Amino acid sequence: LPTIDKDLAFRLAEARLADYGAQYTIDYENFTLISINQDGENKLVRIAPLEYSNLFVSLNRMNQGTIGYIVVNVVTKEAKLYTFDDGLKYMPSSKFSYDLDRHIRFSYPTKMYNDKYFEIDDNGNPFWVVPTYENEISIFNGATSKGVIVCNAINGDINYYNLGEEPNWVDRAIYDSLVEKQATNALKYKNGYINATFGSKKEVFQVSDGYNYYIKNGHTYYVSCITSPNENDQTSIGFLIVNLKTKEAIRYSCPGITEMRAREIAMYDERVKAQALEATWPILVSYHGVPTYFVVLKNDVQSQKIVFLNVDTGSFVGMGTDITSAKIEYDSLLSNESIVQKENKEIKGTVTKIRDLGSTIEFMIDTMPNA
Repeated sequence: LPTIDKDLAFRLAEARLADYGAQYTIDYENFTLISINQDGENKLVRIAPLEYSNLFVSLNRMNQGTIGYIVVNVVTKEAKLYTFDDGLKYMPSSKFSYDLDRHIRFSYPTKMYNDKYFEIDDNGNPFWVVPTYENEISIFNGATSKGVIVCNAINGDINYYNLGEEPNWVDRAIYDSLVEKQATNALKYKNGYINATFGSKKEVFQVSDGYNYYIKNGHTYYVSCITSPNENDQTSIGFLIVNLKTKEAIRYSCPGITEMRAREIAMYDERVKAQALEATWPILVSYHGVPTYFVVLKNDVQSQKIVFLNVDTGSFVGMGTDITSAKIEYDSLLSNESIVQKENKEIKGTVTKIRDLGSTIEFMIDTMPNA
């Protein structure tokens, strides 16, 4: 789970510019959340390329390109600058033939696209991933994902792939705003246009005002709760999860509070109310089968508290300075209410590591064969 949000990760990325701050900058909009595989381990990171700081730098360095990109691990908070001798030449801030949009348009003049995502493959090579769409209702309506354009940021090699045929390392083949629009239309017009507009508005719903992601097995998922169009309604009837690579959508019936209400509960908890901390947008997780919101409370500089609270009522709030301590408190609250029942199991083996957490002791054990 990420312990810092996009804003805090962006601050860490800017700090890595150091001596390059006059020449380069980082675009907040191109600060992509992806999963990468390094040293045999999947890591959750935000990544951004270095852009030219102004027109003159772009003109002077367009043949060399920018020096690289910055990766921020949103779990460990580690930020690294990766540089390339050949440079990243095809960028949104580049000019003339190196301008990214110009390069895409000349290569695929009939393809329609909105958003661009910066990603890297398993070898760390930088690419621009550009989801494309086609309008299926008249000329200007009914946008539907059709494929993805992949452009090498260093040498400009560019290819188009139909949806489902893109390279395995690509995390996003569909752009967020299209998912949100199609999801809202499906929920709103389930019983027809007349019912949603002039009729009784039976079963008219929408996704909430915000959304978040979770990443699993190299796939990025769009997650948002389902609620009514009434702005005063702080309850949801479930969640919608959409795979941004395959377009597969799953709807979960899980009545409870909205993400906005969860943020309010976390921020106004008596333990932190006086600190005026801001809550990040909640992430939906399952804790021992209990639908749970994961929230980070932060100030302008760093994360301060980790919070777990149950989706159905928000009445159980586990809070701590780190994920472990927050889980311990949340686990205790659920267990006391018999929401989570622990199963006793005997395991034989050798204890290899012990950590005393006060009221709880964690340990690792090498189990015996067939234990």
